[in-house]
Amino acid sequence: MGNLLRERLKKGGAALIILAYLAFLYFPIYWLVTMSLKVRVDIMAIPPKWTFKPILDNYQWLLSRSAMLGSISRSLVVTVLVVFFALLFGVPAAYVLSRFEFRRKQDLEFWVFSTRFMPAVAVIIPFYYLWLNLKLLDSTFSLVVTYLSVNLPLVIWLMAGFFRGIPLEYDESARTEGATLMQSFWKVVLPLARPGMTAAAILVFLFTWNDFFFAFILTSRNPTLPVTMGSFIAQGLEVRYGEMAAAGVIASIPSIIFAIVARKGLISGFRSIAGLSGGGK
Repeated sequence: MGNLLRERLKKGGAALIILAYLAFLYFPIYWLVTMSLKVRVDIMAIPPKWTFKPILDNYQWLLSRSAMLGSISRSLVVTVLVVFFALLFGVPAAYVLSRFEFRRKQDLEFWVFSTRFMPAVAVIIPFYYLWLNLKLLDSTFSLVVTYLSVNLPLVIWLMAGFFRGIPLEYDESARTEGATLMQSFWKVVLPLARPGMTAAAILVFLFTWNDFFFAFILTSRNPTLPVTMGSFIAQGLEVRYGEMAAAGVIASIPSIIFAIVARKGLISGFRSIAGLSGGGK
């Protein structure tokens, strides 16, 4: 009887800890959503108002502005292009690094991965003057190339570890069956690497979609969504808290949809990368 009671207490305690952690984790999301549905008086109320009449005025104000709609579409275009080209260039590069031996390979790997060590502030000034001199500042092209240079090493690093965990025998078996190198990569290895590609794509999507620093420096008339949201901090003497909260909710929707659609691939991708990255050593 005592053992049964202790077991129940352990389970109950574990459940309480999990619930407390989930409440701590999701409370900011709840607060953001409720702020977006409140009038300014309710938002500024002290103590906070937990019961209120929801409104959609903040969302209507945002969606009635062409600048907001333009920044949303611009962020989507830039993010999708960065994800596409990061996978297009990064996956084959990772395959070559993981499957072939050539001179100074380790130096090349270290150089690619070391570009992730630098803080963003160390490279933003060279990027700024590069695009300024090329007359490409404040353009979609400059943002895509800048984000690509930052995220491409991440894709190569993740996928190289993933490819090293896929046995080389798969490639050799396809080659003995008459497949070319490209066919064995495209039809055999690449389908096995889809979980890793999903994980890499989601990380690149999140890093690009949520970035404020690069977009703030490299854009002015054509900002992305995070920069436009930052402009709500001061509109005259008024801080538009409700509109900022509504913009935060809107900005979260694409990331949530992307994560839900690819959640199975994301989980299996991270598991595979964690389990297989040491397989090639």
